[in-house]
Amino acid sequence: DAGGGLEVVTWSRLPTGSGLGTSSILAAAIIASVGAVHGVAYDKADLVHAVLLVEQMLTTGGGWQDQAGGVYPALNISFSPPSLPLTVRTEALQLPREALQRLDAHLALIYTGKTRLARNLLQDVLRRWYSANTAIVANVDALVANAHTMREALLAGDIAAVGASLSAYWEQKKLMCDAEPAAVTRMLAKLRPLIHGATLCGAGGGGFMALITKEPNADAAIAAALREEECVLYRVNVHERGLCTWFEKADAPAAEEQ
Repeated sequence: DAGGGLEVVTWSRLPTGSGLGTSSILAAAIIASVGAVHGVAYDKADLVHAVLLVEQMLTTGGGWQDQAGGVYPALNISFSPPSLPLTVRTEALQLPREALQRLDAHLALIYTGKTRLARNLLQDVLRRWYSANTAIVANVDALVANAHTMREALLAGDIAAVGASLSAYWEQKKLMCDAEPAAVTRMLAKLRPLIHGATLCGAGGGGFMALITKEPNADAAIAAALREEECVLYRVNVHERGLCTWFEKADAPAAEEQ
């Protein structure tokens, strides 16, 4: 029973404009938590759609698919059939634990130190799409095809192909908006001998850069290559549980995780 109402407190360790879908994932956490307080358990597909509505009400320009990566566990592919009302369907990629651990060893994140508002870049994307330019339409088709190429590379455990698909995605994304600052171009040039592929996360323009390294656990080599850059390297791993909610008593440790 919420009694006289709820006080909602949120926080994130990620900076604004990170490109990691923070606003959408945080919205999913809020909706799921408020629902849990009222005895409502959203299924994952409904939660993803609820976030889409919240993001549009907030006029952020996002919320179409970022939350799926936080709501669903491990690796997935999401797509929307060409019909109304819009729905986001998510398919889990069934990889064994060993394959996920191998991917983790080749995966790294770099905070570029450059922040940006996704909304501004997404407006540029929409303007180019509305122009119905033949090259832009073809590039959108290529983006969809590349998502399926990435899916097959992940399922096959082909780290080099995963990296190549990641870089192809970045080249495709740059055709949709002016997404690569000069500092990022410089970083990518220094990293090229060490990586199979890379992309700026989210809409681009700054935030975090995802890397697939040629060698496992290549943190030291990456840090050395970027020693003159104002960036921060993070070791990351694929989260295998997805969004979790739980209840805590004020004077007790976390319990009743759902």
